Amino acid sequence: MISFSRQIGFLCLLLSTSLSANTPKQLQVKFATDANYFPFEYLSDNKKIEGFDIDIAKAICEQANLKCSFEHHRFDGLLLTLPFGRYDAVIAALDITSERLEKVDFSDSYYKVPPVFISKEQLQGKFSLAGKFIGVQANTSNQNYLIKFAKENSYIVSYYSSQAALNDLKQARIDAVFADFAVINDFLSKQEDNSLVISRTEAVFIEQFSKGYGIAVKKNNHVLRDRLNLGLKLIVENGTYAKIFQSYFP
Repeated sequence: MISFSRQIGFLCLLLSTSLSANTPKQLQVKFATDANYFPFEYLSDNKKIEGFDIDIAKAICEQANLKCSFEHHRFDGLLLTLPFGRYDAVIAALDITSERLEKVDFSDSYYKVPPVFISKEQLQGKFSLAGKFIGVQANTSNQNYLIKFAKENSYIVSYYSSQAALNDLKQARIDAVFADFAVINDFLSKQEDNSLVISRTEAVFIEQFSKGYGIAVKKNNHVLRDRLNLGLKLIVENGTYAKIFQSYFP
């Protein structure tokens, strides 16, 4: 007869084996980001990469058994790092667009709010984009959107960052800025001058151009993409996503 203690030990072994069988193997994932896009990713006072995107990625990694690290890289070269294996994934407020899907794969969308215009006058009524100077961050889907849909006689002025464009708008060097709502909303919250106003983007942005923000991975890296999607699904279901979202966008 097997002793009681041996039975307990055997049951514990079976349980641990079962749990390990249901837990996916840990993967090392090296993320690239451009830490220059508050509040999605930025450098804190102690030079650590933080932000909404980073907190979402960390939560996904924890749920999907991924050991993740984050490094800063210039935005215009982020996606180019994936085919050569320098990084495993990119999270940087990246819109999922048809053009980008030709080069990389994306996780499911984790954030979906269209960008907006900000100007000193409403874009409806007497204010029109026609003949105006519109600031936008270079090499972004927002810039591509303007190239496709802005008025033919508008002037698109590219900047290294949305913050630089917004600073020029304050100085009246340009007429409007096109940027993500969260970025503009944060900018407005720090201004004493309330003369700047927001105008929404046409529905075409969501319907024809962007499917929201996603995490980019190397083309056909289905294993990592599926693990990221699993982690995203779990943090939505357990309420972690909502807590992170509320902390950045109350």
